[in-house]
Amino acid sequence: MRRCLQTARLILVALYILVATNASAHPASGIVVDGKGEVFFVHTGRGVCKIDAQGRMTYIQKASGGHFLALDMEGKFSSAADNRLFKRLTPSGVKPALLFAPGGAPLVVNRDGNLYYGSGYPGGDDLTPGGLTLARMSPDGQRTLFAPDLKTTLATLNEAVTGLATGPDGSLFVACPNTILKVKIDGAVTTLVHPVVVKDCDEAFAWDSASPFFHSPYLRGLDVTEEGTVYAAVTGCRCVVKITPEGSVETVLRAERPWTPTGIAVRGKDVFVLEYDHIDQHKGWVPRVRKLSQDGQITMLAAVRPEVPPPPVQSDSFLGSRGGDEREVALIKLCWCPPGKFTMGSPAGESERRPGEDQVDVTLSKGFWIGKFEITQGDWERVVGDLPGKVEKTAGMGDDFPVYNVNYREAEEFCRKLTNQAHESADLPKEWEFRLPTEAQWEYACRAGTTTATAFGDKLSSTQANFAGKAYNGAGEGPSLKRASKVGTYPPNAWGLHDMHGNECEWCRDWYHAKLPGGNDPDLSLVKGTPNRDGTWSRVRRGSAWGDDGWASRSAFRQRYEPARRADHIGFRIVAVRP
Repeated sequence: MRRCLQTARLILVALYILVATNASAHPASGIVVDGKGEVFFVHTGRGVCKIDAQGRMTYIQKASGGHFLALDMEGKFSSAADNRLFKRLTPSGVKPALLFAPGGAPLVVNRDGNLYYGSGYPGGDDLTPGGLTLARMSPDGQRTLFAPDLKTTLATLNEAVTGLATGPDGSLFVACPNTILKVKIDGAVTTLVHPVVVKDCDEAFAWDSASPFFHSPYLRGLDVTEEGTVYAAVTGCRCVVKITPEGSVETVLRAERPWTPTGIAVRGKDVFVLEYDHIDQHKGWVPRVRKLSQDGQITMLAAVRPEVPPPPVQSDSFLGSRGGDEREVALIKLCWCPPGKFTMGSPAGESERRPGEDQVDVTLSKGFWIGKFEITQGDWERVVGDLPGKVEKTAGMGDDFPVYNVNYREAEEFCRKLTNQAHESADLPKEWEFRLPTEAQWEYACRAGTTTATAFGDKLSSTQANFAGKAYNGAGEGPSLKRASKVGTYPPNAWGLHDMHGNECEWCRDWYHAKLPGGNDPDLSLVKGTPNRDGTWSRVRRGSAWGDDGWASRSAFRQRYEPARRADHIGFRIVAVRP
């Protein structure tokens, strides 16, 4: 009997979370504005957009779900594997941090340093994301129920949490479909306004619901000025209202059909409004963002055009025509490596050559695309989420720096996720996939048609590649950063590829074999080769790193590394191949 009850409860939880987080339930209300005047908002079904101070709009995160955003001014909160509440979109160490809620719970980081979110579901846990009360999370991830009286108040009013904002004194302001509540930091709950009466309401829905989450006039996103004035999106009436600290309600903006406001952000005297069209149709919503100035002037900041599904990319048209052709797939810049033959390894007379570099002839019968740059920290956070390992300023930190402290399995998982995303967006033909390069593909791309020790000749200076030690083979001395550099800082090879020499060592697909693979399309990813002294096996890494001497940056130099290990000088780049 107990097992049956537990099973029933799990089913109830699963169904509740499914309904709460389903992207088709209602369009997003997440919109925030940072101190630089940059606007971030959620485009339901597409991801998170940024409007910069010059008015340019870009997508910074692709996601099929998600409703809410929050700014963490001190940058103390980070997403984790067991945290289903939010993802941190801003790199570690950068503040303010942008937090994205892929599920259905409003959230806000308050001035007391804690994060508050809508929580609770019918018959269940008060700490699970939901809308029947509020929970509090500290920066170390500890969660507690906040303001126990709030749950009773909401139940009495038949209301639920649909929006959340913080006030100038640290109080929380809670939007409900027909109520605005104020919750002080000590947990005391007061009703600012109930019911919310909107004059001349242009109803967006035919109301037939008694749900605490969804009834007229259906308030959603809200924000609060430094004077304590509340601005709220009244989604069910296609308008924005201003609510004074005394509780008086005034309509300050109306949206023409088919648009309706869903989210609000306040910066200074300006109110930023997220709106969606055809909100009653349950799919295919298109957002826009408008600004309401203190003088009543309304300015259009961005309007997303209705999306027409792109035709699938045809496999034949996806091919490049010559080495160095460029294209962008899923926001990753790629360069074309044509099919061809080359001699892999180093000749006997090459300066500083090492064992295991005896030359072999290789034929690559299929062309492939390879990353123009090493995968960056920004790429990783956009595709996967949290960085795979610790990031240090002493090793390079920021969106444009290569990702490091990543092991082989994690690099492979990145390729799998990127493949799925690119297939879903039709950027990548179904017959193609992203992988780590084979060792032969890596050296072929590094050489880019050259036969010299490096892609820049038989000498190498640290003005041409990021390494720390002595220049190679008598080249002139250059700077020594003693850390990774931003990708693309150093000159590219003949096929447009940056940092094939130096910066970060790069994982390859193959198991390490003492003898180089030759022949047609060699791929040793499934064939374990030369064991290590302790009986384990290693994968190949290529390219040398920022802490190496110049000789290690030769095109033929190869190293082994156990696939489970990670280090601050090992990253990777990807290839797109048609198996």
